[in-house]
Amino acid sequence: MGNIDISSTEDKELSSSSNEVQDKNYCVACREEFFKLIAEFSEDWVYWINPDNTIGYMSPSAKHITGYEPDELAKYPNFLNHITYAKDLGRSRNHMKAISSGKNFCREDFRIIKKNGEVRWISHMCQAVYDIDDKYIGRYVRNIDVSEKMNPTVYKLQREKLVKNICEWASVGYYQMYFDGRLKSANKVFLNMLGYEFDELKSYPNFENEFVFDSEKRKEFKSALHKYGFVKDLESTWIKRGWNILYLKETAKVCHDVQGANAYYESYVYDVTERKNVEFQTIAASTRKQKYEELISGFFANISHEIKTPLNVIINMVSLLKADIEANENKSINGDISIIQTECDRIKRTINLILEMSQLQSGTYELTYTEFDIMKEVFEPLIQEYADKIKEKNLLLTLNNNLTNAKIIGDRYGIYQIFLQLLDNALKYTNSGKIEILLFNDEDGNINAEIKDTGVGIESEYIPFLFNVFSQEDNSYSRMFEGTGLGLAIVKKHCELNDAFIDFESEKYKGTKVKVKFNR
Repeated sequence: MGNIDISSTEDKELSSSSNEVQDKNYCVACREEFFKLIAEFSEDWVYWINPDNTIGYMSPSAKHITGYEPDELAKYPNFLNHITYAKDLGRSRNHMKAISSGKNFCREDFRIIKKNGEVRWISHMCQAVYDIDDKYIGRYVRNIDVSEKMNPTVYKLQREKLVKNICEWASVGYYQMYFDGRLKSANKVFLNMLGYEFDELKSYPNFENEFVFDSEKRKEFKSALHKYGFVKDLESTWIKRGWNILYLKETAKVCHDVQGANAYYESYVYDVTERKNVEFQTIAASTRKQKYEELISGFFANISHEIKTPLNVIINMVSLLKADIEANENKSINGDISIIQTECDRIKRTINLILEMSQLQSGTYELTYTEFDIMKEVFEPLIQEYADKIKEKNLLLTLNNNLTNAKIIGDRYGIYQIFLQLLDNALKYTNSGKIEILLFNDEDGNINAEIKDTGVGIESEYIPFLFNVFSQEDNSYSRMFEGTGLGLAIVKKHCELNDAFIDFESEKYKGTKVKVKFNR
């Protein structure tokens, strides 16, 4: 059995009417909430006047425009007259008369005095609002700050002052520059970056040319400003006091004059010098590491060549030696033994060079300074040691001793090594002609030595790298001459330890002259 509706028709009509009122009130409440939601996030100062002229709502932007909290204004029935600039009270009163006469929409521009005493222009608009039954429910009011529009020159200056203060507080550099390169203004942070006072900089007729390093990049920067109106995160190079380099990251925008033309530009700058230096150091370290790895690789290739080659010779000669012994060939046996001896000496020399360089590099080499005769204890033994090798290559070796005083104070072993390596190089790279050694005292009595050969010579661009560890002009496996690339690096170290200066003069395919001067 179905339900029976026993309510009367009159009850149903009352119920229907009540629901319509509730729906209408609900819609009004929804619209009010929506209005408040929009007003809360608006930059404009918005408020609502109830039919009894009380304030129903006021947005938080009241404080931004007037300096007063919304509650401070709402408690005064006639707060607008209270904050209106005295000379504009007539405009404000005319506006209120228009509202009283029943005008639905009114608009008026006038000045107000903010809480801090600052004078601002506002555009004041208000509109009567009615519900769906055409019943007046209040007035919507909106105020917009139009100060810059009404007095652009004054407020631009105020804005610039505010920007400078904000930048100084945030440790951000800020400057303004005319497009012809003159500095218009700058904050303290920017001036500190450059190391100058503003009075020092404003006298420059073209500040930009004097202090910005890359002129071509600067032209591109200003061209982009003219074209787009702004440039973001440009890295620029400046010259600070003391001719030091300063790296800045800039974000700039064009500022226009009253007629809308490009008057100057303003730029916010951050000092990125420390970061750039770290980047450069990282790149340099990476380059050094790569170069070091290449040197190490080349060194091990040389060492492999210097040890494997004589070992292969020794192994082969031992096989020949066995065959000669079995065949009783005495003449061949002596030649085999001589070759084995030579190659063993080569391996020994390579190992000694590695050990000596290791000691010099690590600081474990023991210096022993004594006074000795450089002619008797260095050059005479060297000439004797190399006499047979010179004869084998059919070269001429001459020693011109013009020393009036051959006494020297130094590390005897180290000085011997200097000339041992230099003479060894001269012999190694000279296939015909002669090697000359000249000894003399200069005006100060210092000992000078020159070794000149008629060998293959050195390319001029390679000379600055001669003393680098593992350095050789030809590092290929097929090079003509043996060597580890350690010899001249060891010579340089011993020269430094014995207060000696060394210099090279060379021409490819014509020969080399090495000068060594002792300063003690």
